[in-house]
Amino acid sequence: MILGMDGLDFDVIQKYKDSLPNLEGMLEANGMPRMNSIFPADTTPAWSTVYLGVDPTYHGIVNFINAGDKNNAYKPLVFDDSAFKGKTFWDAFNEKGISTAVILPMNIKMGWEIKGLMITRPFGGHMHVYPESKRPIYQPNEKILGTDAKFTSAKKLGKLEQLFLDKADEEIRLTELAASHENVDVLFSYLSTPDGVQHDFWSYCDEQHKDFVPGNPYADAILAIYKKMDSLIGDMRKAYPSLPLLVISDHGHGARPVKTVRLNEILRREGYLTPKKKAENGKTKKHSLKSFLFKTVRKVGLSKGLVNLLKRFPIWKKILASSDIIDWDHTTAYLSDLSSVKNYSYGGIKVSESKKGDDTFCDEIISRLEKYQVDGHPLFTWIRRTNAFYHGPYLSKYPEIIFQMDEAYGAGWDLGKDLFVDDGSVHMISPGGHRYATATICTANYRLPKQQWDLVEMRSLITSIVLSNN
Repeated sequence: MILGMDGLDFDVIQKYKDSLPNLEGMLEANGMPRMNSIFPADTTPAWSTVYLGVDPTYHGIVNFINAGDKNNAYKPLVFDDSAFKGKTFWDAFNEKGISTAVILPMNIKMGWEIKGLMITRPFGGHMHVYPESKRPIYQPNEKILGTDAKFTSAKKLGKLEQLFLDKADEEIRLTELAASHENVDVLFSYLSTPDGVQHDFWSYCDEQHKDFVPGNPYADAILAIYKKMDSLIGDMRKAYPSLPLLVISDHGHGARPVKTVRLNEILRREGYLTPKKKAENGKTKKHSLKSFLFKTVRKVGLSKGLVNLLKRFPIWKKILASSDIIDWDHTTAYLSDLSSVKNYSYGGIKVSESKKGDDTFCDEIISRLEKYQVDGHPLFTWIRRTNAFYHGPYLSKYPEIIFQMDEAYGAGWDLGKDLFVDDGSVHMISPGGHRYATATICTANYRLPKQQWDLVEMRSLITSIVLSNN
């Protein structure tokens, strides 16, 4: 049995370990193993890596947003089941005669017939069950599982918390029902709610967060979901005491930075970026508009329809990271990707067309940026050329340089006299963020052979566990 728990974080488990006996017990039994995600530590490329066993530069399902594109172009990540059908670990098992039950897999849309059972997540308002004759057995609740509650107003957080609890219960119900009903060799179930609840409730549950209010009614929202995950593990181990069980997450989770490093300003000072006009102390009209919009969204929320509209017509990109501040004819490097949009502590730097393929130029940028410090220690945990990290045919989808900074700071697009500012506005509407180095891995009835893992190894590990028991 493989239980994939989105965003389940090693450090959060340690914080709540007295309330999570099954997770903590499995971690201790395996010597407290650690796991790195893929880069970037995002859900969609991460689970694609688990299914396919290769990093994103080989499967191509990754979406680094070029926030500095001259034409403000933005293409949402688009893929369909052809990216996975016949290529996943469960398809490989089927080819060997090993039957599988696949419950609510992330990224799979329509689904397909397999040797066993597949229940998809809602796509286009509908969930698919293969074989269809088994739908009456499972009766998946499409309404609960299809609810997307991003950018909920503060006044509706109570309803949002209940939605996560109900969603977790439904995902657990389908998992347990499949485990008891299906006569299969392998069961894989994806559980989504740890990620979502941490995105929305982190500042309410983290006593160290600047916005934490003691005694607030949502202080245990994250713990409640983790306890449900722990109970599911306990139930499965009790029902199937000798069954090899693997629990994995795609990435860790922590506080989205509430501070910002103006990386484009650093690049300007180092001579790589030339602005069209200098922003006075970073206080541009768009900067003020950005803060206003985030505060408004936190107050009134966004409807699902408006969220979908913004995905198709992303005016938010012009607000968060407008390309009109840059003199492109005299700029050779600038901030790109997820960071300028999501204010994460990891991200990338793109170079101009004239410098593409110039490793010496990239190494020069890295050498200059490595000298920057914050709070008495290096700003960058690591910074490197992407082609020294990944090597696949889709490498061009990445910026030329990638980095991980101090987790207290997100990468910001704006220019200004101050490099480090308390300006992590995105945390107002989504206080939790992904982490690269704190994904979770633990097992029962199978001893992990080492203590440090990478997500790209999960397909091989799953295969090893299954084949050693069949």
